[in-house]
Amino acid sequence: MKSRARHTSVRLIGIIVVALVTLTLLGGCQNRVDKDDEHPETQAKKGPAQITVENGQTLITLETSTQTRLGLTVATVASTITRAQATFPAVVLSSQDLATFRNVYVVSQAQLQKAHVQADVAGKEYTRLKTLFGENQNISEKSLQSAEGTLQSDEVDVRAGEQQLSLQESGVQQEWGDVVTKWATEGSAQFQRVLDQRELLVQMTIPSGTSFGAPNRISLEIPGGSRTQASFVSPFPRVDPRIQGRSFLYLAPAQPGLSPGLNLVAHLSVGSQLRGIVIPTSAVVWSEGKAWVYAQVSSDGFTRRPVPTDVPVENGFFVGKGFSTGDKVVISGAQALLSEEMMLHGQGGGDSDEN
Repeated sequence: MKSRARHTSVRLIGIIVVALVTLTLLGGCQNRVDKDDEHPETQAKKGPAQITVENGQTLITLETSTQTRLGLTVATVASTITRAQATFPAVVLSSQDLATFRNVYVVSQAQLQKAHVQADVAGKEYTRLKTLFGENQNISEKSLQSAEGTLQSDEVDVRAGEQQLSLQESGVQQEWGDVVTKWATEGSAQFQRVLDQRELLVQMTIPSGTSFGAPNRISLEIPGGSRTQASFVSPFPRVDPRIQGRSFLYLAPAQPGLSPGLNLVAHLSVGSQLRGIVIPTSAVVWSEGKAWVYAQVSSDGFTRRPVPTDVPVENGFFVGKGFSTGDKVVISGAQALLSEEMMLHGQGGGDSDEN
């Protein structure tokens, strides 16, 4: 009986020890769960991308591998002096009527030259006969009168030829202006480049009511996104039927995408000089109807900041305040970074107070 009681007591003690160990383990697990519940963000920080709010700004933290995957390139902005950009309509002009004018003008020049030669010969003959008639009347008065009539007729042809050339010049001048008319009448090397379409004439129109003058150079935006430079030629007498205003003629190098009749957008610098920062066009992304740029605030941290676009300049937007020399912005991969940010918001990775 004593042996059975002792065995039962030992068995009971074993059960109690096992129960105590189990309770201890369960308590430790519960404490770990409670600690994790108190700091849920610790799990998010282990990921390759995270979004948080610090000092009222949304911060996107990206590992180097994620930055590489998104194709991010960062550049440092610097202070610069620039001028605001304005855009105006432009159109590539056909040079066909200039070629026609040149052909007709050359024929008229040849006819005038022939009339000059004939008038010169007739003048010399009349002078000779007049001398002979005055000295000893070895010629008849009728012969002298005939020579005089021929001279007068040839002189009429000369005046008619000169008037014909003058009218032709006036016609092309009213269409193309003084400079191009001079090219055409002289048959210059520049005119030949235009006829060969190695260079193209472009009409740019500045709307009525604007005080901008025509700059020496403008930037022409070609459909497809590329640009080319064009140099000033002269005021242009023709009016663009699409818009009332002052027109100017520019010369642009020929390249694929440029052809007569093509409508273009001309970009030109206007107004006084401005000092500030130029945010490159490639750095700007659009969301919620606003323009944004991603600034790099640390090696792995980026924040999205609004950027004004009311002062466009060549290759970007001028910013007078809000950015400083030395600021780093994402100039490549910004759109991918925006998509990454939206995805993190959707996963509940953080809240943004940018609105």
